[in-house]
Amino acid sequence: MEASNDPGWGMFVWLAMTAGAGPGELCVLRWDDVDFTTGVLVVRSRGDQGRIVLDAETITLLRSYLAHCAAQAAILGIERHPGAYVFSPSPDGRTAPGPAPVMERYARMCAGLGWTTHLDQLPHYSAAELITAGVDVCAFNWRLKRGLSRIQRRPKA
Repeated sequence: MEASNDPGWGMFVWLAMTAGAGPGELCVLRWDDVDFTTGVLVVRSRGDQGRIVLDAETITLLRSYLAHCAAQAAILGIERHPGAYVFSPSPDGRTAPGPAPVMERYARMCAGLGWTTHLDQLPHYSAAELITAGVDVCAFNWRLKRGLSRIQRRPKA
């Protein structure tokens, strides 16, 4: 809830938690990496590329955030860069944020709430929540052992 006071920051934290993407992967995420039709997010990490299927709620939030970014650029009379970064600190989307400042911001936010956690722990928090919600622990453990640690919620049937 604290992160949602800033649309970009809220979206960043939401994706870190629900998609299991790391800070470095999210920092280099471009709008071209989001397929709104199929709900697939392409993430890049150290030269590798992976695909994460997003739930409908996350796609809706990303659409809203994209509209927010476009509106902010329009208010400033700035044209958005065609290959804009999703979480760019500049209104034109031309520059990517750095992972270190993002992780520091998360740490400051958590410290202000009295928490001792780090941004890279969000996927583990998500895993704990999924298990608490009744996800099969054996299946979940099987995925983790094979490096399939991307965690996303399944769309509701």
